[in-house]
Amino acid sequence: MITYRKAKPADIPTLIELRLGYMHETHDDLEQSVFDEIADKTKGYFQEHLNRDCVVYLAEEDGIAAGCVFFLLINKPASPLFITGKTGTLMNVYTLPQFRRRGIANKLVSMAIEDGKAWDLSYIELRATKCGYPLYKQLKFIEDKSIYMSMKLSLTEE
Repeated sequence: MITYRKAKPADIPTLIELRLGYMHETHDDLEQSVFDEIADKTKGYFQEHLNRDCVVYLAEEDGIAAGCVFFLLINKPASPLFITGKTGTLMNVYTLPQFRRRGIANKLVSMAIEDGKAWDLSYIELRATKCGYPLYKQLKFIEDKSIYMSMKLSLTEE
């Protein structure tokens, strides 16, 4: 039987494992040193942010982690696009291969959506993989059409 709950600080090692599992599946071209750095930075991140502005939903079967969803909570000045000034970002929606096709990701994302409503978020956003796209469409996520162009400036690349 699958159980669902919010992660606690004692779960940080498990959260790091799940993050790395996701990364290995989506970035199989990276060297081990990059994964080691991600693990180290992720530990520090969770020590500072878990259950403050980051909530992680965990699924477990017999005490073994089966999947997770990271939910980042963002506060910013209100605008017509986010009238409450509060938004959320889902990331690392991940289910271990042996637990897939059992509705785990659906349940975890649905938990985040319900909390997002209770927290008065204006919206929840995410970046979908091809694999996750059908789930998000089923849960009523829509593709973001904006008058703004998405841009970024990398400060870590040479």
